Amino acid sequence: MTRGHPPYVAIRETSEILAARGAVIIVVSPACGLPVDLITWEGGVITLIRVRRLKYAGYGLDDIAVSCAREIAELRRVPVTDQIYRELHVRGPDRHWHRYLVLADKLEMLEEIN
Repeated sequence: MTRGHPPYVAIRETSEILAARGAVIIVVSPACGLPVDLITWEGGVITLIRVRRLKYAGYGLDDIAVSCAREIAELRRVPVTDQIYRELHVRGPDRHWHRYLVLADKLEMLEEIN
């Protein structure tokens, strides 16, 4: 699981952004042992979200695969169906948000969520 404290401020920020878009948000307690910070329901789709703050910019797929390898591996251990997705939300030092869809064998970049 995560080293140190979860990024509480970043989790709150992404929750507020997603709620403003109309998503229903469930904040997951670190004590429950799930490798996710948020669960959202939007448009009939459930998404399991892990939030990560980066100290250094680097948002390409290769960069994220290296800097967030542990979080990606933990998300991949959670089984999903066609109606459940796994996403990684990353906030960099420039305070911009980047979203990545975590598939079983690859990552896909999604739009920014600013």
